[in-house]
Amino acid sequence: MAAFVAGDHADAYEQLRAAFTRDFRPAPVHYHASVYYLGDLAAAAVRAGRREDARTVVEAVEHSLEPDRSPRLAAVLHRAAALLSETEDAERHFRAALADPATDCWPFERALTHLDFGEWLRRRRRSAEARPHLGAALECFQRLDARPRTDRTAAELRAAGAPTAPPTTTRAPSELTAQERRIAELAAQGLTNRDIAARLYLSPRTVGYHLHKIFPKLGIRARAQLRDALEQNPPQ
Repeated sequence: MAAFVAGDHADAYEQLRAAFTRDFRPAPVHYHASVYYLGDLAAAAVRAGRREDARTVVEAVEHSLEPDRSPRLAAVLHRAAALLSETEDAERHFRAALADPATDCWPFERALTHLDFGEWLRRRRRSAEARPHLGAALECFQRLDARPRTDRTAAELRAAGAPTAPPTTTRAPSELTAQERRIAELAAQGLTNRDIAARLYLSPRTVGYHLHKIFPKLGIRARAQLRDALEQNPPQ
């Protein structure tokens, strides 16, 4: 998830894909925990160009499950199906994922579905319908202090024609630690999280975690902005 919010969707997909086997019919690596990653797997797959592989995983796992599913698992499966759908059938899955109030017990997962659905609606020029979903997602992310998600959702809301509060002031770029600056410099050169990890003897997940902290410190939201941000804010 750190890789996802840092914009390294290919690495995010590989990390999430590791929760399932590489068999002809993929199966959960862990009998219980793996299935709850299916929604995030689908979200990463769409951005990493791995939609077909993710669809194979979701369909195989869904067919292996008992029909009597918990509200949470049903919502996760519907979110994954909606994200991977290339037809208008996605709307039915989004609405089904949000239909059961029992899923209020998992507010972050529910907010992600609101965000995904809001984005889907806005891209179909249904901005008036998108705004309530994006607003619900923004409220949750702000309450949980999920800053990258808050920034993304606020941007979607503005694109949907709704005013949003200005972003909070970020910390000074000088607060970057030596390791964070080195990671930022390598990322600015175009290296992936995996490349940076190999060079600095870290794990790709650790690199993603550091980038997750670096972006708000520099006041940016994308890797493409790193070079300019570092040039404008040299080490103190």
